Amino acid sequence: MTGHVLLCDFSFGSYMKLALGTPGLRPGEPSLYAINGRKDFDEAITDFLSAHSQPRLIGAALASRGWELNGKIQLPEKGLTIDRDDLRQLAGVQRVNLVNNFVARALAIPRLRSDERVKVCGGDAMEEQVIAVLGPHFGLGQAALAPDGMGGWTAMPCEGGHSDLPVVTDQEWEVFKILQKRHGHVPREFVISFAGLVELFKALNQIHGSEARATTAEEIMALANIGDPLAVETLSMCSAWLAAMASDVALILGARGGIYLTGDLMDLMAEVFDDDAFCRRYVDKGRLSHFIEEIPVYRTQAKDLEIVGLQTLFD
Repeated sequence: MTGHVLLCDFSFGSYMKLALGTPGLRPGEPSLYAINGRKDFDEAITDFLSAHSQPRLIGAALASRGWELNGKIQLPEKGLTIDRDDLRQLAGVQRVNLVNNFVARALAIPRLRSDERVKVCGGDAMEEQVIAVLGPHFGLGQAALAPDGMGGWTAMPCEGGHSDLPVVTDQEWEVFKILQKRHGHVPREFVISFAGLVELFKALNQIHGSEARATTAEEIMALANIGDPLAVETLSMCSAWLAAMASDVALILGARGGIYLTGDLMDLMAEVFDDDAFCRRYVDKGRLSHFIEEIPVYRTQAKDLEIVGLQTLFD
């Protein structure tokens, strides 16, 4: 009898998603557990398995915004460190995978259905070519998938969100100077993330001599939806900077399998995402514009990608 896999997504800090997977099948809807410390983590695993009648497990996998090092993964919130042996004991399994959450998201991309992605611009994806994945979220995640020549994929973890923010226009330069004075080094995620969107909005208000009327990304989205000029400009600049990164990554990796935009900020932007600003900046690569024009960019429209990606480790 085929066993199950325990899938744990701890990407959000205050809660954890738990699901059961079966090799070869898409995981079901995850359950949510509030996590305020190690005791809550342990009890969540125990309670979940008990609620599912102690299923026969063949392995477990956990995704977090941290990185695995020497069999341990540091969870950014709550001061938690999970050891592979800890999860082995809790789940009663030998095989345990500890994975960065954005690597897990990337692994889910080849499993997307046609209705779970929408094309933003570009040509047609080429088969058996590198795929790049970008995700504005708490920070700016990046990962890539390389075909292994046997129908599968090898994930390549990246930290491109911390690369230097490029400046092209006078307005971008004004924003950059404000952020540099405030923070010193200015990485891309300072303008392409939940917190980055707020930083960008504040900077534009400072430039225009006005007082920022929003302090969260959600509030900025609400203002953009009613046509607030600075909120609209904020989203346009954020989209343009994301596009610049997408085309840089496409060139660096030769990602002719496509660029995928994912993450909670993309979901929040939804209908106010500035496709035109994105597409103009995406193809603005001088002599290599023709190369970039052929590489498609997609937005994901699927839920629980970390859970889906973790499942692929056991397929």
